[in-house]
Amino acid sequence: MGNLIAAGFQNTVDFELDWDPGTLAGLCRMYGLCRSEIREYAPINSERELLLTLLFHMQNGSGSECLAVSSKITRDFAARFEMTITLGGTAVRAAMAIEKLGYKSSIHACSLNRHFRALIPENVTWVSSVSDEGEDFHPHVIVQYPGNCTLQANDIEITTKRPNRVIFTCDPPSEKLIITDDFADLAADAKVFLTASYNIVKHREDLVDRLNTTLKIMDRLSPACFKLMEDGCFRDPRMREIITEMLVPRLTLFSMNEDELQDRIGRKIDILNPVQVAEAVKEEYAVLNVPILVCHSACWALAYGKGAGRIREALEGGVTMASTRFRLGDHYDLSDYRETAGLPPKKESLAFIASVKELLSAEELVIVPAKDLSGVPQPVTIGLGDSFIGGMLPLLLPDEIRESARFS
Repeated sequence: MGNLIAAGFQNTVDFELDWDPGTLAGLCRMYGLCRSEIREYAPINSERELLLTLLFHMQNGSGSECLAVSSKITRDFAARFEMTITLGGTAVRAAMAIEKLGYKSSIHACSLNRHFRALIPENVTWVSSVSDEGEDFHPHVIVQYPGNCTLQANDIEITTKRPNRVIFTCDPPSEKLIITDDFADLAADAKVFLTASYNIVKHREDLVDRLNTTLKIMDRLSPACFKLMEDGCFRDPRMREIITEMLVPRLTLFSMNEDELQDRIGRKIDILNPVQVAEAVKEEYAVLNVPILVCHSACWALAYGKGAGRIREALEGGVTMASTRFRLGDHYDLSDYRETAGLPPKKESLAFIASVKELLSAEELVIVPAKDLSGVPQPVTIGLGDSFIGGMLPLLLPDEIRESARFS
């Protein structure tokens, strides 16, 4: 019998840069950057444009995944900093979180290299759609900036509003997202199936093909299998519409973060404004027409729709896992997870929840507050959404098999 949790389809090698405002300020001076030049470049054609894009997000307190035209740009920038090499991708980070909770899982990889082989946990079974890339892998370069930090250079002075991360990538394997049919065998016994990472696929015809392959894999799953997708921000809204048309009708649950919700509705919202959040959730729920819509943010996580009440425990598990990663990065165990579960909620989250419940009454609603993490000295902002999903997945297993499925 195979593993009961399966996830696809992207994996990455992440270069997590140490926060170094002195080096950043020096680069700003070297390139002669001015405040009036700060904007987001898409795509990024040079290190200079990369810096201006980073400053744009620091100025706005936002996080994003930004595309560069060459991995030389991202590698050259990364080489200026101390860094930690880790694994990324929704399926991989979710699997790593799942293992912390004592469960095995199966994942699909779209790239293969020595870092993946060395860092993937032993309780994760995997299949790759490509051969080993050797040293020609394409790292995702990640800058985590802290909150309330001031960067000064030339006429630029930015004080960050909150911690966040910006990811710089040039990743052809992910843009192709080749999916092997072999994953259908690996996932066949799954009771929970996660699909993700289509947002980086570059061409329409490739996306349609990968979705058709996904649907064939899903055809092998049990009708009772809980099927969910974690969203991403799409550069081309037409690609997002293909997902909505082809894949969403086969899902039990569709999950997104606050940035992806705003990307989908086409406007900014205040995540502590009950009216704005309620309107956005109802609007997107109507578009997706999926049984359960999940949205997770820095202040709360909610499930809305038919049957949302049955995933309360999973929602709480997601918040706890993401909060544990925020506190400790990759370096935590089950006792740390349990310690996080006992942390108090954010006070502003509780006031928001009391108000939004009155506005989202047309369907079942479960909403849980974020943890109060204001005392965390060095927060980790990378992979929180992936960890949220990883915290949910084991708790979506049927009650009667959940405990017996644990390996420890």
